[in-house]
Amino acid sequence: MKTKLVKIGNSYGIRLPKVVIDTCDLKSDLDLVVKGKSILITATRQPRMGWTEAIQDEVSSRPLGHVGEWQW
Repeated sequence: MKTKLVKIGNSYGIRLPKVVIDTCDLKSDLDLVVKGKSILITATRQPRMGWTEAIQDEVSSRPLGHVGEWQW
């Protein structure tokens, strides 16, 4: 797939087709890695994203004082 650099103020950008954005699950924050003369663009993944909600769901689904095995 080919694309062109687009002038944006004092910088440049590229346009990514919607299918690429959807396929790679890209959001507003991206990670860029430069290797030689190549650029790797990946979706930013935050470790522990969603943990708070998962723990709240787990706690709310168990009765108070529940003793038993945890399933990971």
